[in-house]
Amino acid sequence: MRILVYGCGELASGAVRELLADATQITVLGHERSQLERLSHDSKVSAVLLAEPVMCDYLMEAGISQAQAFLALSSDDHENLLAAQIADRMFGISRVVCHVENPRLQVLYASQGLNVVSYAMGILQDIRYSINAQ
Repeated sequence: MRILVYGCGELASGAVRELLADATQITVLGHERSQLERLSHDSKVSAVLLAEPVMCDYLMEAGISQAQAFLALSSDDHENLLAAQIADRMFGISRVVCHVENPRLQVLYASQGLNVVSYAMGILQDIRYSINAQ
């Protein structure tokens, strides 16, 4: 399975480590060069450094057209929501998971059909279930 991960913080790093066994290729998109370099030491993981907020050009460079899953796991709710909606609606990725901390945004976007997760016990299991269940 080819998975794109937007974000390179602790949550994204944990998800990448957890999903390496299930994925044939993981591409991580993020703003922090040092974190991207740390994550891309495994041969199954590649990285795309973002100079600006989410743009379709970066997603194309990351190979979104070949991806089976997209995880928006940065620390910015709004960037996650934008990236997840682009992956879902513009690129037709069937397995999209979006991390959102704000409870109001969680309810709003979940009611519109976006698969929203928040910090809670077992978030990595929730992500794994979400991308494998569809």
